[in-house]
Amino acid sequence: RTFDLLTQVVGRAGRGKYKGKAIIQTMNPDNEVISVASRQDYESFYSTEIKMRKMLIYPPYCDICLVGFIGINDNRTHMASAEFFKILKKNLSDVFKDQKVIILGPMPARVSKVSNKYRYRLILKCKNSKRFRDMIEACLSEFSSYNTYNQISVYVDINPENIL
Repeated sequence: RTFDLLTQVVGRAGRGKYKGKAIIQTMNPDNEVISVASRQDYESFYSTEIKMRKMLIYPPYCDICLVGFIGINDNRTHMASAEFFKILKKNLSDVFKDQKVIILGPMPARVSKVSNKYRYRLILKCKNSKRFRDMIEACLSEFSSYNTYNQISVYVDINPENIL
């Protein structure tokens, strides 16, 4: 995202016969992304980024599935995300043991409270297949049968634009 925004700004500084200048203010001027973006060096950025994504198992080497939880009570919302985590682990060790999933969380969302509602999330590194979606559907179905969490909203977003 940083590379995208900075190359866009640098590219718009000056048009045609008019010279332009982009000033990038940062606390980390030695950051490689800022350096290659300021030069609009797409090849260097890609070369570094694709290696990093492979090492960290990020797209395009996997899909990302965000399971979000929203509720008015912080503790209950956190408990709901923990309960879903248990359901997910149970399914991964039983009916869906053929699925390879890396689970991050449960954890508070990066912006953990919005409009007096608390937000938690699970991030799943997975392969977005029919079988994976069937597993998520099974987990959601079991989770929704628990009346304890009927005031918690749950949503699933596969390959979200951001994971806030």
